[in-house]
Amino acid sequence: MRKSAALAAGIALVAGLAGACSDNTGPDTSQQYLGSQVTPGPVNVLSAEIEIRATGYDSVVLLYARAGEDSRRTPAYAFGPDSMAHPALLGLAANSLYTVEVLLLGPGESIADTLEASTGTLPDWVPSVTPVGTDTTPGYLILSIPEGPVIVDNTGTVVWYRTDPDPTLVNFQAHPSGEYTVFGLNAEIRAYSILDELGRVTGQIECVGFGTRPHEIRVLPDGAALALCDDTRVEDLSPYGGSDSVPVTWTVVQRLSSDGTLEWEWFTADHFELTDGPSNNFEGVEALNLTHGNSIALDTDGNLLFSFRNLDEITKVDAASGAVIWRFGGTRNEFTIVGDPKGTFERQHGTRVVGPGVIQLLDNSNEAPSRFLRYEIDEGALTATLLWEYIDGAGIHTPVGGSTQVYGDGGGLVSFGREGRVVEVDDMGIKRWELTGIDEAYVFRAQRIPSLYAAERTAAQ
Repeated sequence: MRKSAALAAGIALVAGLAGACSDNTGPDTSQQYLGSQVTPGPVNVLSAEIEIRATGYDSVVLLYARAGEDSRRTPAYAFGPDSMAHPALLGLAANSLYTVEVLLLGPGESIADTLEASTGTLPDWVPSVTPVGTDTTPGYLILSIPEGPVIVDNTGTVVWYRTDPDPTLVNFQAHPSGEYTVFGLNAEIRAYSILDELGRVTGQIECVGFGTRPHEIRVLPDGAALALCDDTRVEDLSPYGGSDSVPVTWTVVQRLSSDGTLEWEWFTADHFELTDGPSNNFEGVEALNLTHGNSIALDTDGNLLFSFRNLDEITKVDAASGAVIWRFGGTRNEFTIVGDPKGTFERQHGTRVVGPGVIQLLDNSNEAPSRFLRYEIDEGALTATLLWEYIDGAGIHTPVGGSTQVYGDGGGLVSFGREGRVVEVDDMGIKRWELTGIDEAYVFRAQRIPSLYAAERTAAQ
């Protein structure tokens, strides 16, 4: 696991240790506070973990603040059968001293100890981010950038980071399970690492029998995962003017249980043709990524939407039978597209379901500008009506990468990939907030989360 120079300097933490003493016992004489031990956060200087030892209590909360600031409160962390709890301090400011109170809960409550924590200096690569506009959306923004993921608050202050450079892309995601995933921590293993709230690796997700694609993973509340996989087959392209033995990569979608067992899989090769791509000129082609699956969306009716960049297509699939319900965009488009001045989308990323019959996506486009789009889908009439488009500028174009997210108030978030443009819009597609200072960085994905704490993210789902 890589560590930054700033992490090597560490977080200087001084814990006031206390033994069992009658001053801290509650009404039950079995309740005793046995002490604390503080350790630096494992991946950045803005976090720490405190080991609390006590008997007779249900859980512990930490109250922490810098001088002159209001105290913040962690979620409750339960004590295990070993009489230990391990609450985290997250979102600390750099180069700051914190006072931390240990609050023991149940039955009753008691301030058992007061600790101190001082934080270190951010590494040089962490960007200086400035927000523009007024954002009333609570929470934090994850930015997947080449040096590693960072999380910023609404003032643009970095509150979490992990140094994990990847020469291809960094894909960092938060999930309803409360976990994070990041692709490619180990260059020898092309898989997703599962991280806890402090950034420690707790597990791994990889496709069964196929290579794992780095573009999207969806970990569900029950811990199961939907993953995109690469299925490379040698195909005869001679009927289309190509060679008779060309490696062609198709996309497979797998559902994996929380222990990695394969539960369901769906093969594009069973439903698509070699000629479904936008170009049928295979002369001189030595290898072909035909589909390039890059996003998975969960529809409100329980079925699935998949985005295939190299087909310019979004496909809806029956989650039970695997049957294709419809194909939208590309050469096999089944829809009449209404009200879209461009007429269609190309090289799309970030397909998401807004609500029943409404989807959104980033139209990367073959030429400038890239567009953030919402369509109303009428499955009966097979019409797709453009509700709005957001264009960040006539010259803003990201041929690859980028993402979108739906907000609970109907607004949305878009990252314009290689342009480094991250923008929030309202439910009419009008810009209300943006981040600057990351222009021209490759922000592969941006994602808003309600909290840095896993328990609060899970409760918010």
